[in-house]
Amino acid sequence: MSWDNKTGLMLKRSINIFSKNRIYVLLALFILAVNVVAVVGDRSSRPASKTPEVEAAADQAQAGVPKSMFDPEEIKAREEKLKALAGENPVLYVFIGLLNLTIFFFIFIGFMIDIYLAKRFFLKKPLDIRTNSPDAPRWPLSDVVRVVLLFLSFGYAVLIAQSFLAHKIHIFRNDNFKMIFDTVLMNLVGIGVIFHFIVNKYGHKLSDIGLTFKNPVKNAGYAVIGYIALVPVVIIIMVMTFFVVKWLNYQPPVQPIVRIFMEEKTTGILLLSTLFAAIFGPVAEEIFFRGFLYSSIKKIAGSFWGIMITSVIFSALHAHPVGFLPIMALGMLLAYMYEKTGSLVPCISIHIIHNVIMVVLVFLVKGLGA
Repeated sequence: MSWDNKTGLMLKRSINIFSKNRIYVLLALFILAVNVVAVVGDRSSRPASKTPEVEAAADQAQAGVPKSMFDPEEIKAREEKLKALAGENPVLYVFIGLLNLTIFFFIFIGFMIDIYLAKRFFLKKPLDIRTNSPDAPRWPLSDVVRVVLLFLSFGYAVLIAQSFLAHKIHIFRNDNFKMIFDTVLMNLVGIGVIFHFIVNKYGHKLSDIGLTFKNPVKNAGYAVIGYIALVPVVIIIMVMTFFVVKWLNYQPPVQPIVRIFMEEKTTGILLLSTLFAAIFGPVAEEIFFRGFLYSSIKKIAGSFWGIMITSVIFSALHAHPVGFLPIMALGMLLAYMYEKTGSLVPCISIHIIHNVIMVVLVFLVKGLGA
């Protein structure tokens, strides 16, 4: 085949792909345009003497939020307050002591589970913990891209609409409420679109992405055991990360969701944020990352690379450099559990357990810093 014929064939295929995906191409252009406008507007409105990092640090200082995850002044202040608790509030002090003992206990149990699993791995004795047998997914990776484009386009459309409604609806002036409200709304739309593709377009059942109530006790048990096994791994990664960060003299910023919990005073918004972070967020993320994305990547690259690629994307989208490896480890466990069980229930349960623990720790830190 000549060069001209190859070029003509590629052009014809491109035109064919464009004609079949006209709406999605327009959505991609819309997303690109919104981002360009946002970047240009942000640069033109920001004073030349202030960088984004300086502005963020100033905002956090005003709100009483730590400047970074490892702010030495904040850590020292919490240590002093913890010592003072022994005399001021002995009951709370004992509770914190028992909490620390519980954490060490689960770290020990987790090590024992990890040693057992490593032994099985080297003896080539695979785990048989399947609780659901979904049909092979028929949706391609291109449908994942379509869902993402619809998800982002809807989110930007909501933001644009809110910019016009902010002066009329008082609650939209609260940035924390807007962040949670927009994320919940976007996730609902995203889940709806995924269900449409799976059920209406390809004729699957929801159990084919692991949404099933089969074997609830087994799934819950696997979730608890799996998360306990993860704890020592995450602790080791976090300790190593801490020393690397200190060595590099890097001050990692506080995550947006943590900042909401630390600075927000309105009870309703705190409750909404807690429900989202602890329950709704894990459900939505597991439906997309494990049920929808992992299944499509696995068809192309196999289970190992499906787990790895999905976990990297999952961690990267949480947009925090210091938390990248711990979140990736969590993502690998979640994808592995989905692969082994065929059910999203253990994945959702592990994700909820993890997020609930993180929320409790944030509130505990907030209480010690008050």
